Amino acid sequence: MAVRERERARARERLTSLAGSSLEAEEARVAAIAILRRAVGFERWCWPLTDPGSGVSTSGIGELDFWPMIPRIAALEEHGDVVRKPRLVLGRRASVSLSAAAGGDLARSTRWHECLRPYGIGDELMTACRDRQGCWGSVELMRDAGDAPFDDADTQLLDELAPVLGTLLRRSFLQSWRAEAAAGVLPAPATVILDAELEPTSWTPSFREWLRELAAAPGMLPPALYEIGTRVLTPAAEATGLPSTVRIRTRAQRWAVAEGAPLEGGDRGRVAITLREATADEIFDLLSRTHDFTRRERELVALVLDGLATKQLAEALCISPHTVQDHLKSVFAKTQVRSRRELVSHLGGREPREARV
Repeated sequence: MAVRERERARARERLTSLAGSSLEAEEARVAAIAILRRAVGFERWCWPLTDPGSGVSTSGIGELDFWPMIPRIAALEEHGDVVRKPRLVLGRRASVSLSAAAGGDLARSTRWHECLRPYGIGDELMTACRDRQGCWGSVELMRDAGDAPFDDADTQLLDELAPVLGTLLRRSFLQSWRAEAAAGVLPAPATVILDAELEPTSWTPSFREWLRELAAAPGMLPPALYEIGTRVLTPAAEATGLPSTVRIRTRAQRWAVAEGAPLEGGDRGRVAITLREATADEIFDLLSRTHDFTRRERELVALVLDGLATKQLAEALCISPHTVQDHLKSVFAKTQVRSRRELVSHLGGREPREARV
């Protein structure tokens, strides 16, 4: 027991240090998994990133062998199983084991029975990696069927580490953002219709181009679309209030948005999902979260993007020009830029209207 506690203490220290590093998203997750494996013990794992505003998955990596079940798993994690990702995104606890949620009987979990059991998987420990800016991913650790289930100490450790893992992903996301420049043009907006079983029934012509742009596996939709479809179809009484939308980085290194809505009339019970290029405001929100702006910093930067000068910023925010400069210094430090022009280029994707002070 003492050895185990020492290993967990080391894990806390190492992950806290890792969260302050400059690793990109995939490298950071692989390094974190190596630390967690020594502290907790597991065989397989999956770690998708999520949109911090909605908790919907964007892209994932892992060591697993049940890729064909990903569409069904994505839907059941959203709604319909004893463990639901939205509850971890929003709830008091960010981590839970499948065995604990099922009262010790894994057969009570539809996801385990249908998707994990056939591959020899036993218990699973899921954690929403969330910090004060949102949920940036969900790490899922899995033990084999013959292994002991995760215990309360395992769950408590991951629950304590959830903010650290969230910050790790947020900072690594920023490194990836800086390393990747937009290099292409996105297809025209597209819509796909999903039935109650989340099968596509019809779509607009450019939808096939979007599947290539989002690197969908042959014969499958991107996992995010299954999550969105399930969220739209979730009964109102059980809905979480999280938006049915997700921002996704495409192959062209541009930001796209997928958003779902229910159909009415003759197609009632089906879901329409629209794919389009992200707006400047949607990208700004994501970047503001990534840079960990405070509410006041976000308000100020939004006005800077509109071209307001220092005196105008002070009047609009009811603060002094000196305080405006203090906020700008903090924003420059967080974004690693040296001027308002660089700030506008980085956050707004456009040149400022004119150079102002």
